[in-house]
Amino acid sequence: MKKSITITLCLVIALILTISLAGFGQEDFSADLLIVELRRAERLISSGKIAQGLDSLLGVSSILDSNIRELSDAAGKETESTASGDDLEIGFVNAQEAFTVFTQAVEEERKSAQKKSEELVSLRESALKGEISESEYKKKRDILQAEKLKAQLAIDIAMLDRMLKSEGFKSVSDKLFNLKEQVKPIMDELEKVLNDIREGSAVPEEISQTLSQIHNQYEQLDNLLTKLIESKIFQITNVRAKEEGYDLVLRQENVVLYRNRDRIDNLTEMAKEALRKEIDSK
Repeated sequence: MKKSITITLCLVIALILTISLAGFGQEDFSADLLIVELRRAERLISSGKIAQGLDSLLGVSSILDSNIRELSDAAGKETESTASGDDLEIGFVNAQEAFTVFTQAVEEERKSAQKKSEELVSLRESALKGEISESEYKKKRDILQAEKLKAQLAIDIAMLDRMLKSEGFKSVSDKLFNLKEQVKPIMDELEKVLNDIREGSAVPEEISQTLSQIHNQYEQLDNLLTKLIESKIFQITNVRAKEEGYDLVLRQENVVLYRNRDRIDNLTEMAKEALRKEIDSK
């Protein structure tokens, strides 16, 4: 039984080698001859001529060993050739970090908005301590909320103006101008609300609803501006990466789960420098 299994196994190996060696161009290898020799060994062993049959099997085994070594050498050379080829140059960009180039460009406007947030917190503390009446608190709160919204819109306007003046954003100037046009009526409405509150002519029940609507409009425009800026970040990063010979650029927050520092480069600083030049271009 063991002898039959050995012969069958040799037949299988011969067939596998036929396919494998053909793939490596071993045209001089003939499985047919091996199969004939195996059948001969099988007949010899079955008829009791075990010694002769084993000699025949040893001959087959020697041929198989030789061709297996050739197959291994060929595979090794192909692997070595692939490994010695050029590796992919991969980089990644942190879009949130690159975005700071734009926020820093409107730092003064951001400070004004932050100041209004702090004033709102201080006003709430005064109300909780009983230092001001409820009616006075509500009026000042509405004014500060409106002024904070105005300051937030001013950030977007300043950012839009900065990009509209830059040669580097000329390709998206139509979109930037369109966004700025949408901000103007919102700002006008906000100014009217502020005047009505200060003069005491505003209907208290309507103030909260109006400010909420203006806030929603602001968020929609701010999101559109953010997406436009992110698009610019990836566009300029791709341009610079291509110039530096990179094959692939990834978004860190969405793609990079593990980073081998020797194989993936952080392109964020390169992108920030390029964006600064774009903003400052005239």
